[in-house]
Amino acid sequence: MWTWKDGDETFFNPDLEASYADRVRRREPGDATLGLSPHVDSGSIERWIEPHYREVYRDVFLGDWHNYRAFHGANRVDVEEYPSPAVCSVFRTFQGWVALTHQGQGDGTLQMVPSTLAMPYMLLRAIQDDVPDNDLCGAEPGRALTVSAKWHPLLLEGLVSIPKMQPGDTVWWHPDTIHAVEDKHNGNGFSNVLFIGAAPDCEKNRQFLVKQRSAFLAGKSCPDFAPEHHERTYAGRATEDDLTPLGRQQMGFD
Repeated sequence: MWTWKDGDETFFNPDLEASYADRVRRREPGDATLGLSPHVDSGSIERWIEPHYREVYRDVFLGDWHNYRAFHGANRVDVEEYPSPAVCSVFRTFQGWVALTHQGQGDGTLQMVPSTLAMPYMLLRAIQDDVPDNDLCGAEPGRALTVSAKWHPLLLEGLVSIPKMQPGDTVWWHPDTIHAVEDKHNGNGFSNVLFIGAAPDCEKNRQFLVKQRSAFLAGKSCPDFAPEHHERTYAGRATEDDLTPLGRQQMGFD
């Protein structure tokens, strides 16, 4: 699906994964604190001003959005996001999670607009005449790209909940896909997931692994998230000795 090389140029290695220490979401019935409004991860205003992102969306900005290739790796692996604990700084071919419990619509779980063509719409929507010159439809540096009823009502008509999931089921989506988490968990049991984004080997991700390794060895939070450091003094936490040969490779130790 992804174009990972073009001629002699290789953008990323699809056969080697870089471990990305994402999180677990544990949501109890009735919880109304862990919802997420519709958004897109991996940068916001960068998509209009960052040179590599502008190349990714070159056809869109030139008015030839029919030729936009959402699954082409060129330039995406070179994007530089604004440093922020709210923005993923690795290149992911897919975001995803695995269900740890039964869950579905109404259980405080995932919603999405299942189309990669929503991104060209958002990019072009922000440069229409009714949007102020100093505004990109609410996009802010260091935040996820927001999707709002004010600027994107047509897109939000396509927001749907995922089907019923069983423990062990998994769902994956393109990093430009609009997604959200239901505001409230109206179900009966816990709604838990383990996030496992696909971050293939490339120079951008290798640079991130240097920072992540240091955090792992010190028991600190992943550099992409708030510095809570819950495991720093935890007896029995995972260490380098617990890694398999493949795990060492995926963490960049070998």
